[in-house]
Amino acid sequence: MADTDGMSIQPAEVHEISRQLDELADRVQRVMTDEAPNLAVTPSARDEVSQRVAQTLNEVHASFSTSADQGMAEIHEVAATLRGHSSNIAASEDFAG
Repeated sequence: MADTDGMSIQPAEVHEISRQLDELADRVQRVMTDEAPNLAVTPSARDEVSQRVAQTLNEVHASFSTSADQGMAEIHEVAATLRGHSSNIAASEDFAG
């Protein structure tokens, strides 16, 4: 473990955490993909209310899917940033040490 002015980092632990974050995002993606057919709503009848309810629920599902995709991308980005900073800190400590 390196310790520099109150800052310490354990690259192996940071790498493990970033791997877990990537796995979490991948699991969410699998669930969203697997459950998409179950979340698609078909109107129960041909009347205007049934049509509108189904349309609204499908719009909500589409909006949620878009937000979930953005969230998964952010989680992957956080994991990559953690790995990058961990590597940079370890490299600078090796250079200074």
